[in-house]
Amino acid sequence: MASSEKYPYKCEIEVAFPSPVQARRAKSVLEVDGELGDKVIKTFSLSKSTQASSMDSDDCKSVLFINFEATEARMLRVSLSSFYDALNVYLKCLQEFE
Repeated sequence: MASSEKYPYKCEIEVAFPSPVQARRAKSVLEVDGELGDKVIKTFSLSKSTQASSMDSDDCKSVLFINFEATEARMLRVSLSSFYDALNVYLKCLQEFE
Protein backbone atom coordinates (compact mmCIF):
# COMPACT_ATOMS: atom_id res chain seq x y z
CA MET A 1 0.00 0.00 0.00
CA ALA A 2 1.42 3.41 -0.95
CA SER A 3 2.07 5.98 1.76
CA SER A 4 -0.63 8.31 0.41
CA GLU A 5 -3.18 5.48 0.62
CA LYS A 6 -2.19 4.37 4.10
CA TYR A 7 -1.85 7.95 5.42
CA PRO A 8 -4.52 9.97 3.59
CA TYR A 9 -4.75 12.77 6.17
CA LYS A 10 -1.93 15.31 5.98
CA CYS A 11 -0.96 18.63 7.48
CA GLU A 12 2.17 20.80 7.19
CA ILE A 13 3.04 23.41 9.78
CA GLU A 14 5.60 26.17 9.24
CA VAL A 15 7.09 27.97 12.24
CA ALA A 16 9.40 30.92 11.51
CA PHE A 17 12.22 31.72 13.91
CA PRO A 18 14.37 34.85 13.96
CA SER A 19 17.59 32.83 13.91
CA PRO A 20 18.82 29.47 12.66
CA VAL A 21 20.01 28.59 16.18
CA GLN A 22 16.51 28.97 17.61
CA ALA A 23 15.04 26.89 14.79
CA ARG A 24 17.60 24.10 15.30
CA ARG A 25 16.92 24.09 19.04
CA ALA A 26 13.18 23.88 18.46
CA LYS A 27 13.67 20.97 16.06
CA SER A 28 15.89 19.16 18.56
CA VAL A 29 13.45 19.67 21.42
CA LEU A 30 10.24 18.90 19.53
CA GLU A 31 11.31 15.88 17.50
CA VAL A 32 12.22 13.94 20.64
CA ASP A 33 8.56 13.16 21.29
CA GLY A 34 7.74 10.48 18.76
CA GLU A 35 4.26 9.35 17.88
CA LEU A 36 2.79 6.33 19.61
CA GLY A 37 2.03 3.50 17.24
CA ASP A 38 2.07 3.68 13.47
CA LYS A 39 -1.09 5.72 12.87
CA VAL A 40 0.76 9.04 12.62
CA ILE A 41 4.07 9.94 11.00
CA LYS A 42 5.72 13.22 11.96
CA THR A 43 8.79 14.55 10.12
CA PHE A 44 10.83 17.70 10.71
CA SER A 45 12.97 19.80 8.39
CA LEU A 46 14.63 23.22 8.43
CA SER A 47 14.88 25.80 5.69
CA LYS A 48 15.87 29.43 5.31
CA SER A 49 12.96 31.83 5.08
CA THR A 50 12.08 32.95 1.56
CA GLN A 51 9.36 35.43 2.47
CA ALA A 52 9.87 38.95 3.71
CA SER A 53 8.48 39.47 7.17
CA SER A 54 8.18 42.13 9.80
CA MET A 55 11.47 40.95 11.33
CA ASP A 56 14.68 42.81 10.54
CA SER A 57 15.96 42.00 7.07
CA ASP A 58 19.54 41.89 8.41
CA ASP A 59 18.82 38.72 10.38
CA CYS A 60 18.96 35.29 8.82
CA LYS A 61 15.58 33.72 9.48
CA SER A 62 14.84 30.01 9.53
CA VAL A 63 11.63 28.06 9.15
CA LEU A 64 10.88 24.78 10.88
CA PHE A 65 8.61 22.57 8.77
CA ILE A 66 6.67 19.79 10.43
CA ASN A 67 4.77 17.31 8.25
CA PHE A 68 2.07 15.11 9.74
CA GLU A 69 0.54 12.12 7.98
CA ALA A 70 -2.19 10.06 9.64
CA THR A 71 -4.42 7.09 8.97
CA GLU A 72 -7.45 8.80 10.57
CA ALA A 73 -8.59 12.41 10.91
CA ARG A 74 -9.00 11.96 14.65
CA MET A 75 -5.41 10.78 15.05
CA LEU A 76 -4.16 13.75 13.04
CA ARG A 77 -6.12 16.14 15.28
CA VAL A 78 -4.77 14.55 18.47
CA SER A 79 -1.21 14.65 17.17
CA LEU A 80 -1.50 18.30 16.07
CA SER A 81 -3.00 19.31 19.40
CA SER A 82 -0.18 17.61 21.29
CA PHE A 83 2.41 19.21 19.03
CA TYR A 84 0.99 22.71 19.52
CA ASP A 85 1.05 22.20 23.30
CA ALA A 86 4.74 21.22 23.14
CA LEU A 87 5.54 24.13 20.79
CA ASN A 88 3.80 26.53 23.16
CA VAL A 89 5.94 25.33 26.09
CA TYR A 90 9.12 25.65 24.00
CA LEU A 91 8.25 29.20 22.87
CA LYS A 92 7.45 30.28 26.44
CA CYS A 93 10.82 28.92 27.60
CA LEU A 94 12.56 30.66 24.70
CA GLN A 95 10.87 33.94 25.62
CA GLU A 96 11.67 33.57 29.31
CA PHE A 97 15.31 32.48 29.10
CA GLU A 98 16.70 34.21 26.00
